[in-house]
Amino acid sequence: MKRLKRISIFMLTAIMLLLSASNSVLADTTNYVTGNNNSRQPVPECYIVTETINNIGDFEDKNIFFKNPQDLFIDCYDNMYVVDSGFKRIVKFNSDHVVTAIYTCPGKAFNKPSGIFVDDDGDMFIADTENNRIVHLSPDGELVEEFGNPVSDLETGSVFTPTKLLVTNTGYIYVANNENIMSLDGNGVFRGNYGQTNIGFSFSEMLGRMFNSEEKQLFAKKRTASSYINLCYGADGNIYATSNEREEGEIKKLNAIGTNVYRKYKTVGNKMRNPIKDWINNNILKAVVAGTSFKFGEYFNDQGMYIEPKFVDICVDDDGIVTVIEGLNGKVYQYDQEGRMLVAFGGLGEQKGTFTNPSAIDVDSKGRIYVLDQITANIQVFEPTEFITNIHEATSTYLSGDYQKSYELWRKVLATDENYDLAHVGIANTYYKQGMYKESMKEAKIVGDRGVYTLAFDEYKYVVLREHFLPIILLALAIIIAVIVLVKLFLKMANKGYWDFIRDKSKPMSIPRGIAYVFYALFHPFDALEGLKNNRARINWAVPIIIFAMAYAVRIGYLYVCHFPLASIETENIHPMLELVKLLAVPVSWIPASFMATSISGGESKAKEITFASSISLAPFIVINLPLMFLSHIMSQSQKSWYGIFTALAYIGMFIILFIAMMVLNNYSFGKTIGMMLVSAFLMAVLWLVILLCYVLTGRMIQFVISVINEFRLNFL
Repeated sequence: MKRLKRISIFMLTAIMLLLSASNSVLADTTNYVTGNNNSRQPVPECYIVTETINNIGDFEDKNIFFKNPQDLFIDCYDNMYVVDSGFKRIVKFNSDHVVTAIYTCPGKAFNKPSGIFVDDDGDMFIADTENNRIVHLSPDGELVEEFGNPVSDLETGSVFTPTKLLVTNTGYIYVANNENIMSLDGNGVFRGNYGQTNIGFSFSEMLGRMFNSEEKQLFAKKRTASSYINLCYGADGNIYATSNEREEGEIKKLNAIGTNVYRKYKTVGNKMRNPIKDWINNNILKAVVAGTSFKFGEYFNDQGMYIEPKFVDICVDDDGIVTVIEGLNGKVYQYDQEGRMLVAFGGLGEQKGTFTNPSAIDVDSKGRIYVLDQITANIQVFEPTEFITNIHEATSTYLSGDYQKSYELWRKVLATDENYDLAHVGIANTYYKQGMYKESMKEAKIVGDRGVYTLAFDEYKYVVLREHFLPIILLALAIIIAVIVLVKLFLKMANKGYWDFIRDKSKPMSIPRGIAYVFYALFHPFDALEGLKNNRARINWAVPIIIFAMAYAVRIGYLYVCHFPLASIETENIHPMLELVKLLAVPVSWIPASFMATSISGGESKAKEITFASSISLAPFIVINLPLMFLSHIMSQSQKSWYGIFTALAYIGMFIILFIAMMVLNNYSFGKTIGMMLVSAFLMAVLWLVILLCYVLTGRMIQFVISVINEFRLNFL
C-alpha cells in the first residue's frame, strides 16, 4: 500500500508539473474569438466604451452614488432600470441615460432586492430577495401587488428566495430558484418547476438505498440538480438562462416545455455513473483535456488557470444574439443562435472596458451593451462597431431566409478580417441553402467546420448518385469483386506463410514468411501463437520491427488520407513523433511489462516471442485502417457511429491478441491470465510514469542550464 501511495503521489506531481509548464499566461487580447482548439484568435475591435454612468446626476436624492447594485434591465423604450440594492431603491434612466425616477417600495421597504423585470407597459416586477417576495409596482411606483411563498397543492421543493425573474407575454412569472426555474401564474399560484436539469443515475446512491439503514438514509446527502444563476426572455418566446450545469452546457435556451434546445456539450440521459471515473475527470483530467472540445466561455483565464465559467447574467437582442457576462474572468461573450462565439472582450481590472465584479448585463434596441459592476458601482456602455454590426446583420438575415444578403455581409466581414472563421462558416451555410454544395464544402473546410461540411457533402453525394447512378453501381460491383479476390489471395498467402514456417524447421523465419505469419495469426491466433512458442529459436527479429513500421505508415497515411469530416486531427497539426508514441505506447511497453510480470510468476515466454506477439496485436489496426482510410471518402459524420465501430474493433483486436498471447505463451489458465494482464497493465503505467518524469526533469534541467549560461553571459562576457 505504501508503494502504491508513493506511485500515486509521483503521478500527481508529474501531471501538475506538466500542467504548470503548458498553461502559460495567455496573451491579453482585447477582442477575440476562440478557435476549434479553444485558442484565442484576435479580431478587429467590436465594442467601444462610449460612456460610464457612475451616479444619478442632478436628480434630487441625498444618495447620489450607487451602493452594491445588483441588476439592471432595459425595457422596449430603452429606459434603463438599476436595482440599487444597498440603498433599497430602483433607479430609472431614460434612453439618454438621464435619471427620471427613483422608486422605493411603499409600505414595507425593500430588503436586498436582486432582480428586476419591466414589461411593455412599464410595470416593474422586483425580486425582493431577503423579504422572500416579488413586488409588483406600477409605472408610477405605486404598489400593485406582491407575491410571497406560492400557493400550491404541490410541494414547491424549497424556500422562496427569488433572485432573478421575468414575466412572459402570457402573464406567467418565472423565477430563478436554486436548481429550478419556478413558474407562477398571475395570481401567484405555483404552476410547477421548469427546466430542471437531469441529475442522472447514481450507482452509489442506489447501493445506499439498498443496504443503508433507515437512519443513515435520513441523513444521507440528497443529490440536487445544478443551480440556475440568471435568466431572460427572448423575442422568440423562449427563456434563455445561465446555470452551473457542466454536462449539457452552462447556457440554455428553454422552449415552452422547459427543454434545452440550445447548443449542448453532449447528450445527458439516465446513465450509470462511475464514481472513480468521475473523480478522476473532476480532479485530474479536466485541465489536461481542456481545449479538445467546445465549451461556452473558455477553459483558461488570462493567467492560464483552468476555470469553470460562472455566467452571472444573460441577455438576448431582437435578432437572437446571445450575450453573457462571466464573473470569474470578467469577460463578455457573445453567441449566435447556433451557439457559435461571435466575439469575446473585457476582463478583470479597473481601467475602462474591464470590470472588478460584474453583476448584470443587458442590450438596448441600438445594440449597445450595458454592464453593471457591483464593486465599482458603475455602468459601462459599449457601442458596437461596424464590424460586429455586419456580423449581427449577417446572422439575422440568414435566419430570416435572405441568404444572398447574408452572403454579401459575410464578404464585408472578411474584407475587414480575412481570418474571421465564422464568416467562412456563414458563407458555407448560405451556399448550402442555395444548393451550391461543392462551394459550401470548400468554405467549411477552410475553417474546419465538419458539421456544415457534412450537411453539404451528404446532399452532394445524393446529387452525384442520381446523376451517375449506373456508372457508380458498376464501379461498386467491380470494387466488391476486386476486394473478394484480394481477400482470397491474402488468406492464401497467410496460410502458406504459416505452414511453410511450421513444416520447414531447418530454416529460420524469412521476412516475407514472417509477415505472412503475422496476418495468419489475425485469423488463427491460438495456432499461430502456439507455433511461436514451439519455434522461438527460429523467430526473425526484423519481422516485428517491419510490422511496427507498417502500422506507423498506415497511421500517418490514415491521418492524411481520411475524409475531412471523419478526421480526428487537422493535417497541419499532425506531429509524426507524437503519433508514433500514441500508436506504439501500448504494444511496445507491453513487451517489458509482460516479460517482467511473467518472469516472477512462473511464466514460460521469452522476449523474442513476446515482441513478435506484440507486433501481431497491430495486425487488426493495419487490416482495418488501411481500407478504412479510403472508404471514409464516401462517408461523413452522419455515418460516424458506424465508422467508429470499425475503429474500435482495431483496438479491441489488439487487446484480445495480447490476452491470448499471455495465455498461450505462458500456458496460463483463463483466470491467471486476467490477473497477469492486470499486473502487466500496472507495470506499463509505472513505466510510462518513469518516462514522463524523466521527460519533465530533463526539460527542467535543460531550462536550468540555459538560464545559467545566459546569466554567465550577462555578468562575465
